[in-house]
Amino acid sequence: MGFRFQKRIKIAPGVRLNISKSGVSTSLGRRGASVTIGKRGVRANVGIPGTGISYSEQLTSKRSKRPQRSASQAAPATKPAFSADAKEVEAYTSYVDMLLSVHFEKVQPVDWGTILHEDLDQLSAHGPNAEVARHKLEVFQPTWLDRLFRREEAKRRELREELSKAVEQDMAVLSEKRLQSEQASRVLAGDESAWLEALPTHQAFDSIEQFGNTVHAQFQNGELTVYVEIGEEEVVPKEVLSLTAKGNLSRKKMGKTNYYALYQDYVCSCILGAARNVFSILPAEQMLINVYDRSQADEPPVKGCIASVRLRRDELSGMLFELQDSSRTLETFDHNMNHLKTKGFRLVEELE
Repeated sequence: MGFRFQKRIKIAPGVRLNISKSGVSTSLGRRGASVTIGKRGVRANVGIPGTGISYSEQLTSKRSKRPQRSASQAAPATKPAFSADAKEVEAYTSYVDMLLSVHFEKVQPVDWGTILHEDLDQLSAHGPNAEVARHKLEVFQPTWLDRLFRREEAKRRELREELSKAVEQDMAVLSEKRLQSEQASRVLAGDESAWLEALPTHQAFDSIEQFGNTVHAQFQNGELTVYVEIGEEEVVPKEVLSLTAKGNLSRKKMGKTNYYALYQDYVCSCILGAARNVFSILPAEQMLINVYDRSQADEPPVKGCIASVRLRRDELSGMLFELQDSSRTLETFDHNMNHLKTKGFRLVEELE
């Protein structure tokens, strides 16, 4: 039996580091529903607590590691390659990088014109799955063993059943495409309800909601408005993890200035990520995003709007998001945001 090592470390509510001989991964979520991010990619895990029943599915393959944000977050180059402390620091820096790079993730763009003009009559007459199954039946030639053991008819029957299932598959695909075509027609016609339906269908806000935030959209005075409510759980860490010169773990309280700067970058990254995905899905030319959280600069903190930003498609077009400082980028847009370096966010008025 080989030696095994496994350790779980809680960074914040709903956020855990998993350390083992095979590497380090980060888990987001609660018992029964979580997402694990590690060197092999992203894996979704769901289960029914108390029953032993669970299901796990790989969502993405191995991703290249993103560049770390600052020297204060980076581990020394001389860190031991396989020490638990080094792995914990690596997982910490990867998690902080995730907070800063929400706007890196982009959903697949939707081409509503192509969906609307797809020839569904051709698909109805010549379904791809049925065409393949039909060809296999037409070219079937029994072998001498088939004749010897009298299984020729059984094989033809199997091919006919395969063709029948293929026809059903094509009909299901055709039905789905007709619904998509109908939705495309409504979206291109500016139907507000169709726009709102399309956003969750194409996972516009999944990358933001994975941190416990709540996002919804509606039309306000004829303008598409997205509302982001920052979750109650502490997602942004208040400690800094690093390695000493000897490779030991150092855990220190993060300074107020660094903490509030990191928090602002996280919020602004969510705003840019939401806008980027909305413009990938919908033919909107502009949108308004309002973010709600507790005002960090007030005692006691008061819940309200901490950022209100109006973004336009042409202003985001061609932007190299991976090279952008999210907080500074948002300052170039029409916005209301009052952020103090040593106190954090104060409440602001929503843009009209």
